Amino acid sequence: MSEPDSDQSPTVGTVEQTLTSDVIRRVRNLDHLPEHVVTGALHCILDTLGVAIGGIHEPVTTCVRADVLDEGSNPQATLWGTGEVVSRAQAALVNGTAAHAIDFDDVVSRMDGHPSAPLLPALIAAAEGTAISGRDFIAAFVSGFETEALIGQLMKPSHYARGFHATATVGAFGAAAAVAHLLRLNEDQWAHAFGIAGSRAAGLKSMFGTMTKPLQVGAAAENGLRAATLAARGVTAHVDVLGTTQGFCDTQSDAGGTSEVWTWTERAITEVLFKYHAACYLTHSAIEGVLSLRKSGVQPESIESITVLVPAGHLRVCNIAEPSTPLEGKFSLRFTTAMAFVTGDLSEDAFSQATLIDPRIVALRDRVQVEARSGNSRSSIVRVSLSDGSEKVAEVDVNRHTPADELGQRWETLVAKFHSLVDPAMGADTADRIVSEVAQLPAADNIASLLSALSPRGR
Repeated sequence: MSEPDSDQSPTVGTVEQTLTSDVIRRVRNLDHLPEHVVTGALHCILDTLGVAIGGIHEPVTTCVRADVLDEGSNPQATLWGTGEVVSRAQAALVNGTAAHAIDFDDVVSRMDGHPSAPLLPALIAAAEGTAISGRDFIAAFVSGFETEALIGQLMKPSHYARGFHATATVGAFGAAAAVAHLLRLNEDQWAHAFGIAGSRAAGLKSMFGTMTKPLQVGAAAENGLRAATLAARGVTAHVDVLGTTQGFCDTQSDAGGTSEVWTWTERAITEVLFKYHAACYLTHSAIEGVLSLRKSGVQPESIESITVLVPAGHLRVCNIAEPSTPLEGKFSLRFTTAMAFVTGDLSEDAFSQATLIDPRIVALRDRVQVEARSGNSRSSIVRVSLSDGSEKVAEVDVNRHTPADELGQRWETLVAKFHSLVDPAMGADTADRIVSEVAQLPAADNIASLLSALSPRGR
């Protein structure tokens, strides 16, 4: 069946002033970045490489990787941590899936998602074999990141509230933007790349707690990469995918698609948040509240009941009451609260089947009640009733942005996290080499040394 003719603007020709062109003109020529923005990008790059390498042996990554290897390909780009060489699109898919497989990747609130997991795998896959400098690579990364923040802000809050997985949907645009920046596409080609990416962008929150959640992110990386390369070859799309009737904003949000939401002057990458617990980020404020109570002397044996008060939106994301797998456990406020009280350990290795059925954790989990708190606060409150009749309360908001004078300390914390994930997979020496290569990116003539470090063969 043929589709009805459209009376919308043409798919070819010079891009006029539209909502989509407004995004493109804000991110297309980001070539002279302040040092604190460059530093923020390096932190995101290191963290994403770490969580991806830490996720290479997760069941979903193993399945996707096996499928890709069975399919065969023109060898163009490396699978991080294994050294296998596949096509660019396949590398983006596998590495993107791995980057979200353990749900330990960075977060930015303007996007309502995880910006780097769909973005970096697409960018590195496109960059491999090119002569791009470290500075240009960083600029392309920031271009993709800012694209995700701009489009994510356009779509808030209804896109995420409807059940779309913004990391997968909005992430496809970020991946397309980063690759478009790398390929130096003209403005028309950028618009077509966004149109292609938007037409293929997909992802559902109903998949949270399953292997399909990270698979959606790998697909976003692949989609964004392919959108930019197809646009470079001349494939056209509607040039205002964001603003047009029946376009991305119109069909997937109630926002109405207006650039009036873009009121900030600082780059969104300065607001990036990192995970230091291997669970859904929306559990982290409650976890930190528990850990503070635990440090103050509250013992699990003395707890009669726990009430966790969280923003209402959390209940639709991380409120699996009785998780049956470690992955589901990462999306269970009841489980992570009990786990934090009993063990204080929420590292990636701690989310195991043994922990899931630990009788001490299960017994305490069943005494946890999760409720929505009133108002617009982003913090979580943990209220503990003790056997002596007393009550202890902690309120925490983990959404604080890192000021410039604390970036050095954050780097050291991220390096420690990186080693905890990469040392078991590739060894401490290789991990040290990757850290060094990332730190030296701003001065690098090309990224070949970093790419070599990501392969155990060091090719």
